Amino acid sequence: MTDTTTTLTADMHCFEDAGELIPSVPVERIIAQRNSGVEWFMQGMHLIQQAQAAFAQASGREWFYGMKDIIESGLSSARGDKAGETLRRQIGRLADRQVWDRLMRDTGMLTLMSAEQKKAWDAELYGEDCPEISFDSVITTFRHLNANKAATFEQGIIDVFRKLSWDYKTNNPCMLGKRVILNCVIDNNANRWFSVRTYGQERLNDLARPFWLLDGKNVPDWRVSEGMQLADFINAKSSNLGEVLTCAYFTVRAFKKGSAHVTFTRPDLVEKVNDIVARHYPGALPPAV
Repeated sequence: MTDTTTTLTADMHCFEDAGELIPSVPVERIIAQRNSGVEWFMQGMHLIQQAQAAFAQASGREWFYGMKDIIESGLSSARGDKAGETLRRQIGRLADRQVWDRLMRDTGMLTLMSAEQKKAWDAELYGEDCPEISFDSVITTFRHLNANKAATFEQGIIDVFRKLSWDYKTNNPCMLGKRVILNCVIDNNANRWFSVRTYGQERLNDLARPFWLLDGKNVPDWRVSEGMQLADFINAKSSNLGEVLTCAYFTVRAFKKGSAHVTFTRPDLVEKVNDIVARHYPGALPPAV
């Protein structure tokens, strides 16, 4: 049986010194292809970096996340107009979501929303019906949101009441009293390690939000929010469980069983919150004396 070699060209040359056939290889053309590939790759990387910088600026972030997966998908997928349109939709939707998030933050709309409302917004944003960013869609959306701003704020307050546990006699389903008890705030790891749940932080922040807004002040960033203050307080030492943490509008005492007792320190603002509750549940509050 004779061994055969696949040639790159049809030309075969006999090298007498070697005593065998060696294929003729178009070296110059291969090197030119290699150099062109490197050049196009560098041009492509430069354009991708420019695109990433533009997306980051549009979304108001230092870094635009998510491009890597789309690039890998584009390199591994089939070529053609249909594949190109799919990539365009993917990168467009990724940009749309981060730009919508930026607009919601910059306009303060997220500040008015409870954790429940934010989850509903995120579900729409990350669903199949995420609205494409355009001048008309932005203007229409924010006209609607602004027109319903007061309702959004008040619904956030109602969401807080709905999440209160009525197993505690302290909690009143129709009004805020001097104190409320929140459950499922603390994680207890075999009585050896304690932490504040993310869910617990969200509930404290939801409870504090209307007080900041009704007091005419900006709601603090989540990194210095009431929920984060309690998390830092408990993380500092477990013996702080049962001790009092003083926040801007209430004090908090968290316990090993998981609950947190919140005592309000601004009765004037509590009254304003209760007025809002009364508008949603007429006749629920006792008449003012």
